[in-house]
Amino acid sequence: MERYKSSDPHSYILGISLTIEAIKNVPSYIEKVYLSSRAIRNSQYEKLQELCRKNDIEVIEDDRVINTLSVKENCYGIGVFRKFKHDLKSDAHIILYAFNDPGELGTIMRSAVSFDFRDIVLVNSDIDYFDPRVIRASMGSIFHLNIREYSTLDEYLDDYKYNIYPFISRGSRELKTLKLKKPYSIVIPQDYYGLDEIYEDGYYLGHKGDGEISLSSLSSIVLNYAYGQNAAGRNSAGKD
Repeated sequence: MERYKSSDPHSYILGISLTIEAIKNVPSYIEKVYLSSRAIRNSQYEKLQELCRKNDIEVIEDDRVINTLSVKENCYGIGVFRKFKHDLKSDAHIILYAFNDPGELGTIMRSAVSFDFRDIVLVNSDIDYFDPRVIRASMGSIFHLNIREYSTLDEYLDDYKYNIYPFISRGSRELKTLKLKKPYSIVIPQDYYGLDEIYEDGYYLGHKGDGEISLSSLSSIVLNYAYGQNAAGRNSAGKD
């Protein structure tokens, strides 16, 4: 087993807890699990063994593989899986535009799952979401998500005639004025090049503090706001 390359048909998960998360959510794609001889035989270790037995996943004790693939000394387990694709299934998408930072992407994946979003679209993004760094940053959230990629926003809109709500630093409308109408797509860009047509319709946070807010923080605030509107819509529908 060699270190990950984007051209590989497989990727891997660093850590026992994240491997457990993957097996729980996409068991049919997990092909084998490597364990360190130094792994502590605790409840988490036993849970992993149980899930592997239940799903007929091969478990191999191999310190050489662990040492080769691990980026941290305290990694005691690694799950190997086949790359997969799932169709977008909801009426609320998150579009991440021109993303190239694995850490930011992984963190936003965590926020998406926390606020009950399951569909992420990468547009004009030079990033491999199966990179182990992204998987680790997502804390396993990637295995709860449906992810699609498009070269341009127009290509995406050809497939999904959704209402577009872009968030940009030079937006003309504050977040508090946002009224989401399903089906919708929230656009969060890391780079604005190619988004000229939606500049004037963009939203911004309206915060008063100094300095730039990080993409992951911006995303959490926006998705929390959207989650509140989604929840209010569900509660209102339940009263009819």
